[in-house]
Amino acid sequence: MNLWSPWLDPVRSLRGVDPERYALTMGENHAYLSLGAEQAIVTVARPDEAYQFHTHERAVATARRLQAVLARPVDVVKLR
Repeated sequence: MNLWSPWLDPVRSLRGVDPERYALTMGENHAYLSLGAEQAIVTVARPDEAYQFHTHERAVATARRLQAVLARPVDVVKLR
């Protein structure tokens, strides 16, 4: 079975793009969410400091869980 996916391999990609990455944002200033000391959720200003998800599905699932716990809207944004 061949499991190679050209859209996920930036070296051999037919489009020449990197794999997609997603991050979570929250609040009026759309601060990005990341993991801090002892796995605590912290806000960061820049997307390159945010925790990056490799799939849209995982980012959405995590955003829904956080929204339920924090009782605040959490958005998913595409980084690249």
